[in-house]
Amino acid sequence: MRIFKAATLITVCLFVVSTAHGFDPEAGTSAQGKEDIGQCRQCHNGEATKKLNPSSKTKKQWARYFKDEFKKLKRKHSDWASYEYKTDLLQNIHRYLNAHALDSDKPQTCD
Repeated sequence: MRIFKAATLITVCLFVVSTAHGFDPEAGTSAQGKEDIGQCRQCHNGEATKKLNPSSKTKKQWARYFKDEFKKLKRKHSDWASYEYKTDLLQNIHRYLNAHALDSDKPQTCD
């Protein structure tokens, strides 16, 4: 019984720690994301790669990039680790992209 309680406690603690620092799609601010996305636009400027525009995708399409700890973003960016993006920065960018996506109330129509 003691082992079961200890194992349960350890499992709960690990769950809390692992989810405390994970990506939260409801966290972050769109206003800060508008500034933070400048880091992405250094490459996504229409020359080296496709220009980054929030209204180029729907909310659901943008969500796929941030799903499962940024699995799609990492797949699209072979040098992902070199960017050293923090979760809070990506949460802000996600909120900005979501707020101005093609199917949002205020899609971004120009830069």
